[in-house]
Amino acid sequence: MQLIYVKDKTEQNRFLSFGRQLYRENPYFRDSMSDIVNMFLSQKTAFLHHAEVSPFFIEENGQILLRAAFIHDYKQGNMLMISFFEAVEGAQAAVDMMLQEAKSLAQKKKVKKIVIGLDAHLNYGVGLLASHYTEVPCFGFGYTPAYYLAYFSGLQEHTFVTYVIPTKNFEISREQAILTRVKRRGFTFRPASMKNLQKEIAVYTHLNNLCFQQHLWWADRTFQEDWELFHPFRWFIKGENLLIAEKDGEPIGFMLWYPDFNQIIPAGQGIGLTTLLKGKLGGLRKIDKIKIAEIGILPKYQGTGVVLGLFEMLSRYAKDKYSFCEAGWVEEYNIKSKGFGLRWHDMGSREYKKYKAFELDV
Repeated sequence: MQLIYVKDKTEQNRFLSFGRQLYRENPYFRDSMSDIVNMFLSQKTAFLHHAEVSPFFIEENGQILLRAAFIHDYKQGNMLMISFFEAVEGAQAAVDMMLQEAKSLAQKKKVKKIVIGLDAHLNYGVGLLASHYTEVPCFGFGYTPAYYLAYFSGLQEHTFVTYVIPTKNFEISREQAILTRVKRRGFTFRPASMKNLQKEIAVYTHLNNLCFQQHLWWADRTFQEDWELFHPFRWFIKGENLLIAEKDGEPIGFMLWYPDFNQIIPAGQGIGLTTLLKGKLGGLRKIDKIKIAEIGILPKYQGTGVVLGLFEMLSRYAKDKYSFCEAGWVEEYNIKSKGFGLRWHDMGSREYKKYKAFELDV
């Protein structure tokens, strides 16, 4: 058994194809990460301006047992990430070899902890699936098999949850008094302009960096990083999918949401031309679920009711068109972030899927 760092195109292809082969017979898997992984392997991401990425695989008798990447982001200099992890079942020895290599690398770089399950940045993905293995994940959420969790048994766990609520239960009218006060104070809400998408993504990046400073494992983003993430989806999203809250004309919050494209993506595949054509031919009408990916409000305006204004606008676009809404990820012990889901508990909001990431002190 040997650990091999990826050095050339052939090894890059083996790295990518291993992930696809692993899920070849799985009817629930949708490939949400290959394009992102390939961006890192081919070094075509602005993320590498401030990070070292070392992809590798562990093989035995010519067969890959495990693949992942060690990532050291200088913006999070105190930790080493193990990202893009995939492995066959029964590969505990290979996992142990990976962790030992990670410890050695962490000591050389003088970092204090190793994080497993954070895929370079929260905006790319976090967590190994910890529930609902016989369901197709909502678009933007990953899928991993149940046996992955046992590989990291005994390490410190971080649990993330999603919420689900029937969209017909978006009873914003019950919050009318708060909404009236919010609008009277000069808060306004609008969809993003697709004609000025680069400018709107710059607003999104700016707000992200101000809103999520206290979030576990947050690192500031650049416009280039977010643009390269959004750009491939420009044919699939509309201005309504990025809602922006403003105070006296200045952006102070946002909500990013989109349809669950996984409902029209075939098993094992990712979003692409086929999905776009299905959408053009009416396939989007088959989608009955949306995902709220992010909600961010500047700290100064949290607790003012601005988030209700964003939900009121969302309900205009989604309430009569879709049946369900899934929101996440939310840290399990982040009471403030979980508060909105709990607030609407009587309207059917409930905790849904769970994901786990792991941490190891060096």
